[in-house]
Amino acid sequence: MTRHRLQLTLQCIGAIAWLTLQGMSLAAAAGTGAGQAADVALQSLKAAGHSHPIIDTHIHFYQPSRPGGVPWPPPPPASDPLLYRDVLPPEYKGLAAKNGILASGVVEASPLVEDNQWILDLLGHDSFFPFFVGQLEIGSSDFTTNLEHFSRDHRFVGIRGFLWSPPAITLDAAQLRDLRDLARRGMTLDIVSRGTTNPKPQVEALCTTVPKLRIIIDHLAGAQGAVPTAEWELAMRRLADLCPNLYIKFSSFYDMYVGAGDGNHVWSAPTDLAAYKAHFDVLMNAFGADRLIWGSNWPVSALGGTFAGQIALAEEYLAPFGRVVRDKVMFRNALLFYRRHVEDDDDD
Repeated sequence: MTRHRLQLTLQCIGAIAWLTLQGMSLAAAAGTGAGQAADVALQSLKAAGHSHPIIDTHIHFYQPSRPGGVPWPPPPPASDPLLYRDVLPPEYKGLAAKNGILASGVVEASPLVEDNQWILDLLGHDSFFPFFVGQLEIGSSDFTTNLEHFSRDHRFVGIRGFLWSPPAITLDAAQLRDLRDLARRGMTLDIVSRGTTNPKPQVEALCTTVPKLRIIIDHLAGAQGAVPTAEWELAMRRLADLCPNLYIKFSSFYDMYVGAGDGNHVWSAPTDLAAYKAHFDVLMNAFGADRLIWGSNWPVSALGGTFAGQIALAEEYLAPFGRVVRDKVMFRNALLFYRRHVEDDDDD
């Protein structure tokens, strides 16, 4: 692909995602339904010369060298120098151009409220980054005020919660107030559910108590090793059945092999699909192609293997399902999930 064609492609997908996330309904403009809006996007991408579009829904930016440093990652030796360094948009965009990534969503990497604005300012008006998943403390006294402030920026589509604080899903009155506020605004919630962090029964309680909230469990919902445990598989099937608004981020594959490590240091993950397929199958069978959404988790993923390697694993796994399924997981579902769309609702 020539540089000119790549630039046109990036501008095309950026504009499409930008309009969708602003709520400027492509569907209404084209006289189509919401599902067909992604078809409009796909056809535009093909016209721009790219037949295998990918949206990366999970990357992080941070800058330890700025005044005050960063709360994460910790400085060496608590983390690897590959992780503890300035990680900024130009580096990622170069990587994306080499690997067919046409747009990317940024996910917070800090519990500090002011770092939400730092990310938005860092991204500027670059349509290559059409959405941002921020961080606000669910249940805090200033949640409503902060959400009202940041939601004025159409790129702020949701938050990642229950990772930094609060430490647990309690669903007390304050948490429910804020979760329902997110749902009413048509915003999203990313969560991690792995080990003792947000165990699956807590996730079940969350998604059944606030059923209108679109939730996505990051990074394969804590899959570990080559063979799924019976407990994990049962939990995935149960969550998929009980929670129609719950999605799985088909992301950070290498995390499955971090083992006893802390995820902040280099490890070596397998590169063959057989090492991942059993867990992928459970998620595909339980949630279906409409509720899996691809993401890289860069730069953390670089500790376990290459950026291109994760894409290759995803493409190899999805190929037998056909082009429609592949496009849903790698592109279309991201456009539909990470946008604001407010439906008629009640107090839930």
